Amino acid sequence: MKKILLIVLLLSITICFNNLMAQKDTLKNEVADFGFMFFPIEFPSIENDALNEQLQAFGFPSANYPKACIGVGWQASYNRYIATFSFNQTTKRNVQSDYLSKTSYRSFSLNIGYDLLKYPYFSIYPYAGYKSGRLNYLCRDALTSESSFDNYFKTDLKYKEITNFRSHIDLGMGFSCQTNGAMINFRFGYLFPLEKVRWKMNDNQMELTNSPSIYYNYYFSIIVGMGYMDVH
Repeated sequence: MKKILLIVLLLSITICFNNLMAQKDTLKNEVADFGFMFFPIEFPSIENDALNEQLQAFGFPSANYPKACIGVGWQASYNRYIATFSFNQTTKRNVQSDYLSKTSYRSFSLNIGYDLLKYPYFSIYPYAGYKSGRLNYLCRDALTSESSFDNYFKTDLKYKEITNFRSHIDLGMGFSCQTNGAMINFRFGYLFPLEKVRWKMNDNQMELTNSPSIYYNYYFSIIVGMGYMDVH
């Protein structure tokens, strides 16, 4: 079902782009070329219930990923085409008296869209591109009292770390408001996986078999940027 939906969406966007490219802007002050460096806040939706069930069964805390992730990126527009690059990374920590766990989320995206509005200060644009998602889970024992240097390295402390990486086709819609100097942007994207689920260990070098499933479903981003705009 997802493959059929993906094909339909890709065909729809292609047809839409072709029709829009055939329409020439004939009035002045309709097009704005701009470039903005921005700082996004991404709200990912990740389905990792199967992972948490297995972690809890083994006596480990759940992998509670950060619900809001900060990052940096660049957005540029030329002749109503809008290209966007962004990188986000945030870590959520869970510190208890006898253990420390950390779950880190990282994403990278590169996509291109087309502005449907003939007005330079507002943009509504469908976009398509590539987006990766990475989840890293680490849990280790912590000493409950002070210790000497020798005793610390002689103590057998439990340590587990696993990493998942997955590539996706990214289809979404954006709305932005921009002036010469500032921009605010809202984006919603749905993700279609390009590869199967893989969990790895040993600094992401060895794959774990029979790994639990995880799905990076969709995301919502709020973007604030600063840069330049040229209306012509």
